[in-house]
Amino acid sequence: MTATELHVPPENFRVSPEAQEGGSFVIRDVLPPVQDPVRLESALTPKQANRIFEQALEVSGPLLYRLTADNTEDSISLELAMYAYPDATSGFRIATHDTNEVTFVLEARSEQRVFIQLSVHYAGLPVSKALQYTRFLHALSSSEGTLYLTRLQPEEEIFELVGLPLQGDPTEKEKTKDRLSLLKALSEVSDVTEAEFVYPSKIDDEDLRALNYVLKVIRGGWVALPIINFTTPMGPEGTKNIIDLIGQKGNELGNLAMSSPEERVKVFDTWVDLGPSVRHISGAHLETPLSEMKEWLDSNPGPHDSFSVRWVPVEEAPLHVFYQDWPKPSLTGIREDIKAFEEENSKTSEEFLHAWESGEEWARDIKDGDVWITLLDVERHLEHRP
Repeated sequence: MTATELHVPPENFRVSPEAQEGGSFVIRDVLPPVQDPVRLESALTPKQANRIFEQALEVSGPLLYRLTADNTEDSISLELAMYAYPDATSGFRIATHDTNEVTFVLEARSEQRVFIQLSVHYAGLPVSKALQYTRFLHALSSSEGTLYLTRLQPEEEIFELVGLPLQGDPTEKEKTKDRLSLLKALSEVSDVTEAEFVYPSKIDDEDLRALNYVLKVIRGGWVALPIINFTTPMGPEGTKNIIDLIGQKGNELGNLAMSSPEERVKVFDTWVDLGPSVRHISGAHLETPLSEMKEWLDSNPGPHDSFSVRWVPVEEAPLHVFYQDWPKPSLTGIREDIKAFEEENSKTSEEFLHAWESGEEWARDIKDGDVWITLLDVERHLEHRP
């Protein structure tokens, strides 16, 4: 049967809560909007610390400094304005202002020990800034090197603060890696869709699922989703056609195609535009009673009125969603994957598909048989797509 194409908005599809929407981004923990402070003893001598402090005290305002994590992999820097704060009892310290995105403190104590403290306040930061700060924090614990402080005014002078990598709490290191993965993913989405993100005040599973979904769309151009059911809005003529088709074919229709002129996904309070899409399903069973459809037609609806017809997938058939504005999957690559299934199971795709649709046990027992079905559906779509 030739594909029947309908215009159906994305929200009409009820996705299974067990859906694994893919994408390579994974996050293990909910991340707080403030990085726990990194606090450690510096390699600075008291004499060096005093010189830094005395120079900072000579000016009434802040001095500009550069923090550089210089390691074997790369070098990354932050430039920060800092103030001098004398303290008669404990020594002195230079620090960023309390309202800064990054809090850095260099503190010399009366017992001749010098400490540094660094933390980042992420909530509300543009993703580009948050990513820069997280890359810096990751560099502090990722490989060998040195953390330097460079005074940029009135002339440059470099001080060695501490050797790298920092031997901090392993849990905090994992959080930094997770945060880096999150921010890289948001930056990738922002770069290609022009959506502007800020670091969220909270992170929940729904946002992460949405982010995973968008990543898979922009990377591959399509997704496969398990769905519970879906509805199609039908005018009087379309409803009559469905009744006629059901009368000829029974309560199941095959190869349905449903288009949407635009689709948006909300990720961390920001809408991401994905453009036009087409949804394919290999088979669907009519769940709306024919009596209800006929009763609606008997009420003499107008030409612009619509009736919601409800469907459920046949044999848990997945829904394939193709996005026209994003990279198209390779037909050659899809066919290579199909060939691998055929060789592994010593069956042609035609034999497998017939057995799967007939509910034969050997087909249902094939490992990742649903993936084989998905690949066959994708192949059919790509063969007919311009």
